[in-house]
Amino acid sequence: MVYSYGMNPMHSFLSISLLCSAAFSVVLPAKEAELGEQAMVVIGEVEWIGIAEAAFSYSSRIDTGATTCSIHAENIKGFERDGDKWVRFDLVDPNGEERKTLEKRVQRVAEIKRHGAEAQKRYVVNLHAVYAGYGAELEFSLTDRSAYTYPLLVGRNLLRGTAMVDVSLKNTLAKPEFKKK
Repeated sequence: MVYSYGMNPMHSFLSISLLCSAAFSVVLPAKEAELGEQAMVVIGEVEWIGIAEAAFSYSSRIDTGATTCSIHAENIKGFERDGDKWVRFDLVDPNGEERKTLEKRVQRVAEIKRHGAEAQKRYVVNLHAVYAGYGAELEFSLTDRSAYTYPLLVGRNLLRGTAMVDVSLKNTLAKPEFKKK
């Protein structure tokens, strides 16, 4: 340790103690709960996320730079119902075996900035996301992600207060299972 002139050795000891306790803190595994009710979980750069309305689980890319989650949707069509904006879209089972057509009220239309391309306007809807025992209604932008490896991109709106990301890890969480109707 290098001391500067006038540095109090007790301050150095406290700083080292705080750093060590932060580096070796224990994160408890998650149990069924609503967001904000339990300790944060450590997740990797790729994790399983379930979407309850479709009863599908997606291998998902974690992106701490994205504000909002994004999900692959097909046949996205906006319409009006009782004076409100709504959208009809298909979610596709990652195994390619099934599609679910959903109708959701539009929460907002987001302008998404893209690297090396023009900004894109997307419908944003609430979907019930499930992971690590958490379940919450969260905003998802709808887009064609067929050119990407992962059909679901996890943004900070899902991570905030529930997870810490360790990019050296992958698939630390169990795949959410849904009963087929």
